[in-house]
Amino acid sequence: MQTLCYNFLAKKSAGITVIVRILHRQILKEVFSHGLLGLILFTFALFLRNTTQLLELGLRETAVWNSVFFLLVLVFPPVLAFTVPMAVLVGILIGLSRMSSDGEVTALRASGISVRAFFFPIGTYAVLGCALALYCSAYLSPIANRLRVDVEREIGLRQISAELQPRVFEERFPNLVLYVQDAVRGPQPRWRGIFLAELSNPERPRITLAEEGILFNNPAQDQLQLHLSRGTIHETGAEPGEYSLATFSETDIPVRLPPPPPASVKPNAQRTNAELYAVPPANAEGVEARIEWHRRFALPLATLFLTLIAVPLGLSSHKGGKSSGIILTLLMVVAYYSLFVGGTSLARQGWLPLWAGVWGANLLFGACGIFLLSRADRVAPLLGWLISAAEWTPRFFGRLNRSQRPRNGTLASLPVGKTFAFPSILDRYVIRSFLLYLAVIVAALVLLIEVVTLFLDLLNDVIRNQIPASMVLDYFVYLAPQLVYVTTPLGVLVAVLVSFAILSQNNEITAAKASGVSLYRLALPVLAMASLISVGLFLFEHFYVPAANRYQDAVRNRIKGRPAQTYYRPDRKWIVGEDFRIYYYNFFEPQQRMLGGVTVFELDPQTYQLNRRVSAARARWEPSLEGWIFEEGWVRELRPDSVEKFEQFPVRFFPEFREPPSYFLKEVRQSTQMNFLELRAYLADLQQSGFDVVPLSVQLHKKFSFPLFALIMALIGLPFAFSMGRRGALTGIALSLGIGIVFWATNSLFEALGNLNELPPIAAAWSPNVLFGLGGLYLFLRVRT
Repeated sequence: MQTLCYNFLAKKSAGITVIVRILHRQILKEVFSHGLLGLILFTFALFLRNTTQLLELGLRETAVWNSVFFLLVLVFPPVLAFTVPMAVLVGILIGLSRMSSDGEVTALRASGISVRAFFFPIGTYAVLGCALALYCSAYLSPIANRLRVDVEREIGLRQISAELQPRVFEERFPNLVLYVQDAVRGPQPRWRGIFLAELSNPERPRITLAEEGILFNNPAQDQLQLHLSRGTIHETGAEPGEYSLATFSETDIPVRLPPPPPASVKPNAQRTNAELYAVPPANAEGVEARIEWHRRFALPLATLFLTLIAVPLGLSSHKGGKSSGIILTLLMVVAYYSLFVGGTSLARQGWLPLWAGVWGANLLFGACGIFLLSRADRVAPLLGWLISAAEWTPRFFGRLNRSQRPRNGTLASLPVGKTFAFPSILDRYVIRSFLLYLAVIVAALVLLIEVVTLFLDLLNDVIRNQIPASMVLDYFVYLAPQLVYVTTPLGVLVAVLVSFAILSQNNEITAAKASGVSLYRLALPVLAMASLISVGLFLFEHFYVPAANRYQDAVRNRIKGRPAQTYYRPDRKWIVGEDFRIYYYNFFEPQQRMLGGVTVFELDPQTYQLNRRVSAARARWEPSLEGWIFEEGWVRELRPDSVEKFEQFPVRFFPEFREPPSYFLKEVRQSTQMNFLELRAYLADLQQSGFDVVPLSVQLHKKFSFPLFALIMALIGLPFAFSMGRRGALTGIALSLGIGIVFWATNSLFEALGNLNELPPIAAAWSPNVLFGLGGLYLFLRVRT
């Protein structure tokens, strides 16, 4: 009898062990799949911020593609150190919330298996995520940051000549101003019509003009050499009558390297852990170094502390499913980073010890998590109010969506003979469902971006500069229109995939087809609504978004503690006038309409040699004459090899110089602060004056092409939505992410080509639309209806 009982218990124990192993594998599969999707999403969002700039580096010179690819790889360790903890949290909360809402947790409890069976697989998952984040943060990130700075400098030195744009004043070289009339593209760009001013003495610039030239660079020796052909050199002396003119067939001019641009990585981020800890926290630099040292370990280890509180919250969510898991993730991320950034700011100001400020959020979440884990077996959750808050949103929209269905509850009850009437009951039902998900998705994206902006970019400035909450709220209110404009096309794609995925999951598409409604007819209301959204985006951007952007930029400057910025730049000293004239002046006084220390160079458009040079102590604008009156100056008529005529004057009026004072007071504005009419006028003004307008030209055409992304995203999303079958909304979100990555990369590539003048601006702006539009149309026409 004892033997039989022992055998029975042994078999029962073995059976339970097998069940537990299967359960562990299933839990790991559930949380890992959602965590991987979250990791791709977060990494993609942070990684693509500088995609266009990186592509421009590689497109300027194919020889640096290896370096650009290496630079792309170096971006990942710092990004992963930040996104891995969030991805682990996403996987746990969404996976456990789904299992809890489907009754799987309740079934396990009814089978006698404690929820503590979840601890081992989830703990293993969290430890692996923590180890990966810690390895990236404490070891890989400093190495990657140092290498990134070196690679960026190397690429920058190799591409100086390729970066120079024709008909643009290049002022980055010390004491030199370079202007090129035209450039011939190639591995070694050649320039035609060169104007070079050496400003060792700004009062008497040394002018060199040449028909052709090449800039040679040698990154190994950190030097540049400008080789010029067929030109002249003009120098003035201390007295007006002193003038030197020399000709040359060829000459070489050494050029000092420009100062390196500010590194994209802060100095502390490049130091090793030992170097950071060796800096005593006796001053502001030492405090920042010690905070960076603590941060490298606190953020990765937050994976474990967040897991402690995520497990009981996920197991306690019974009704919201994956939606409540997403909301819980957002709430926890906002709460954690609020505490982390707030504690770090208090530590930086000396109100808390450094370790307490950085580690405070981890310790608080860890203590709450241990307390909740000790009560995880309770059926009634301790934080039921938080779970209810997270479940309220999906329940509300679920009831709203059900209230929109036809009265008989299915699409099969719709009249078959009226499928061509528009809008029919079916059309209104599909449109309401689509717009509902579109509103939710766009609102979630805008909220997420604003939360990340607040906690990762502005919170330290808000605390340091004592900015009132009303100003911060004002900033985000006026930032929202730009975010809505940018995220709506992606929202259209996700809304199409999710709404039709849910229709398929509920067999409503099958019912519509059985009622004689084709898939083309079913997609018609979504395409019509997407077209209206595209028109609305264009009008929204034209009439409202630029003004909102100007205001939010001004508020952001106040939050950052920057001085009030003017859009006008009277300090620019070189400008191209009409009829091949170049103006140089020491200062410009807009109120008095006066140019000080002004020189006018008149050039021959054919040989690009100096025909006449006018110099004066000052020039005043005379409205009655509609021209400039030059005072205390001189004028020289020049030949290619000699001075033909020289004349001094106390006062002289040159009727041909008719550029008004506003011509010298150029605005500096971003493309997002203007509608297409303002941007077009701004471009014409800048281009005439010798400024680089190629990137702005691309943005001008994108004012028209970007709103059409909404229609194109709908056209692309519909074929995929119809082919997903009954895989559900999460599959739609994952597919949207994949399509979004491909589209964003393609759009960034063409924008980079346009910025480098490798493609006409109109082609750079519209090519993604054409490619994705034709691709979406092809896939849509191949759908089996």
